[in-house]
Amino acid sequence: MYVTIMRKAAFAACITSLAFCSGPSVGQGTNATGTNESVGKQQTGESGSPAGVGPRSAKTECSGLVIPESVGLSVRPVAVSDLVSIRDFGSPVLDATGQPGFSVSPDGGRLAVQARQANAQSNGYCQALFIFDLRRPTLAPMMLSFDAELARETMELDGLADFPTGMPRPLTPLWSPDSQRVAFVARRGGSDQVIVADPHDGVITPVSRAPHIAEMRWSDDGATLQYAADDGYAASRNALAEEGRKGFRFDERFWTFSDTTPFPAGAPVSGRYRVAVPPRGHPIGSAPDNETMPQKEKQALSPDRAWTQRDPEPAFAAISRLHVVRNGREEACQAAECMNAAGAWVLPGTKDVVFLRREGFANADTGLYLWKEHGGRTRLALTSDILVGCETTPWHLVCGRERSGFPRDIVTVDPKTGAIRQLVDLNPEWKALQMPRIERLRWHNSYGIPSIGDLVMPVVADPAKPLPLVVVQYDTRGFLRGGTGDEYPIRALAAQGFAVLSISRPLDYHTWLARKGVAFEERDLIKDWTDRKSTHDSLMTALDLVEKRISIDRDHVAITGLSNGSSTAVYALIHSRRFSLALLSTCCEDPGVSTAAGGTVYKNSLADRHFPFPWEEQRASWEAISLAMNAANICADIQIQAADREARLALETIAALHQAGKPVSFYVFPDEHHIKWQPAHRLAIYERNIEAAKAWASTRPQSCGRAEREASSINAPID
Repeated sequence: MYVTIMRKAAFAACITSLAFCSGPSVGQGTNATGTNESVGKQQTGESGSPAGVGPRSAKTECSGLVIPESVGLSVRPVAVSDLVSIRDFGSPVLDATGQPGFSVSPDGGRLAVQARQANAQSNGYCQALFIFDLRRPTLAPMMLSFDAELARETMELDGLADFPTGMPRPLTPLWSPDSQRVAFVARRGGSDQVIVADPHDGVITPVSRAPHIAEMRWSDDGATLQYAADDGYAASRNALAEEGRKGFRFDERFWTFSDTTPFPAGAPVSGRYRVAVPPRGHPIGSAPDNETMPQKEKQALSPDRAWTQRDPEPAFAAISRLHVVRNGREEACQAAECMNAAGAWVLPGTKDVVFLRREGFANADTGLYLWKEHGGRTRLALTSDILVGCETTPWHLVCGRERSGFPRDIVTVDPKTGAIRQLVDLNPEWKALQMPRIERLRWHNSYGIPSIGDLVMPVVADPAKPLPLVVVQYDTRGFLRGGTGDEYPIRALAAQGFAVLSISRPLDYHTWLARKGVAFEERDLIKDWTDRKSTHDSLMTALDLVEKRISIDRDHVAITGLSNGSSTAVYALIHSRRFSLALLSTCCEDPGVSTAAGGTVYKNSLADRHFPFPWEEQRASWEAISLAMNAANICADIQIQAADREARLALETIAALHQAGKPVSFYVFPDEHHIKWQPAHRLAIYERNIEAAKAWASTRPQSCGRAEREASSINAPID
């Protein structure tokens, strides 16, 4: 289950509930032209209370959303509150072409950023549209705060529509062609609202609403907004509610791990609409919802364009490649530097193409290339930073950037020189936080597959005392926050005296074989769990490498994980004695619950991926991955903090561990999904994981695994 959901949604970090903001009213700190009379004072604005953009609730204090004008000189350790309160924008997925959450005005003069900030005390979110004047970079941004729920992502999963993931839906503002207005989407009352903001006076005007807005664009004259709405979601929910009055027939629409009611089947029906936008200064509410009209035509594709897509062959190789259309002719670039392309754009006013590709050891670096119309491809820059959500302007490529030590910021990339310059930092407070020593590690497992990790060391540590180690999974690229799913606060753990190894799992074994041109039967790889073996071998190799760098307390090595990371952790508990503590976010893959408790669609999904069924005839295969079937031999304390919609997965394991007398703590968080979205829950998970690690580090672990941990050949598996 874990691999299916995480890959289809392309997960990485992540949250609904009401979000409220507070701040001065429209125009405070601005003169009649909207400029700030006192440079350095952040401008703020809000609407009145029309149609869903109302006054902010007193339930949430949102003063922390304001970007500070200056940062103090004092340096302190990172606390969990620093991680929870980061100002986020765009998609948490590390995708160069994903929704950026920001937009540069066509004239290049302004930058709009749609930001969100968690508030654990209220269990809500503060949200605002920040507008930066790029021509006057010393001027503080205008902050237009608004009342809204956090829009959350849904997906199609094995034919089930509207499947919730818990991830925030990345919302990106959209400038009008004349750069005089900016439109954005906010979610309120269970539906999306189209809102237009005036960057001069801060007035925000709601113009339309729909159940779920999938895309939006301005007309060329700026008189209307055209958008696509997934209207079918609401109709499907209403139909299910009516069906439920007579009882649901249990069929392939159920995914009972997450819900005991069926999901809509098939993709939602989308409609296209347009709505007139009132001229600047027109009264709020002048374009009510009932003025929307059908809009059938689609936006024409640019005659010159560039993109990336996967090669169809070889199967399973998952090789992305650069494609371009110039002068009406499409070309799939066959050069080596066009493989593993991550994003591509035609520079405005030219036919030149700038593109990013993953390269370097384990493809962990980002290369920036320029492909001129009448020339070759030139690499302009190579960086270990991750560039995400990029868009072009006539002057630069503008991207979100993630570095290991800092939250995402916004940078410009010069397409002529490759120079990268910070444009906007939404979290300047992080400059005043202690920076631990972070060392990038590189290794190959015994299958020859490369992987990387980041070893994060405490700022203050006794060099004569071995350190407890916590392993966090399973993609270490970008900002070192909390691992996949964001539940294990890396910097806060380091501040408490732990060494932390953040690792990326190696390339899928079948993908590795496909890229090497080696034939294989997927059924055999699954039955033997070869990918799990490869990932486990990589993990063991990483631990050996860490021990060559620093002194580790072998009695106190912990492993954490969500989704695929949880599968890796469970496999490690079964096949080694390296770990005396496991902190898990999801659990587990056991034969009974996998075949009976998930419903027809889930079981069929596993069968399609050649899971060994019927399990009674494939017992030896399941014993390699089932924690329940190995409960009596487990030699580690286990803590599980699961979403209520995934808690059923753990029941077989919990019962077996209790019966075997093994220590296990199980916490269930209400109204949660695969990625937990509620700020209060995230803070509680952070704090409980740290407290569990501290308590474990201060006591002697179970004696059953000590001999193996103290052995000289600690990389030898116990099976």
